Amino acid sequence: MSQKAILKIRSNIDTIDTKIIKLLGLRRKEVLKIAKYKKKSTIVDKRRIAQIFKKLKTEAKKNKIDYILIKKIWLNLINYSIKLEKKIVN
Repeated sequence: MSQKAILKIRSNIDTIDTKIIKLLGLRRKEVLKIAKYKKKSTIVDKRRIAQIFKKLKTEAKKNKIDYILIKKIWLNLINYSIKLEKKIVN
């Protein structure tokens, strides 16, 4: 593989990374919106979390991505969201 091809692929990866970060920013905004409707007792919704992981498992399989990796990423994402909500919810 030529250096030019490697640089092009790396550029594509950088573009994808930027899109992922923008999507995470959009997700954060939605988390902040929903926090306004929650009480402390409803911040952690175990049923919702289970639904998320079920969907993620299906999507990971469909996209040929290791579910363990996806689960680790989303556990961090969910924990981050919970912390954000706890700062807002009274």
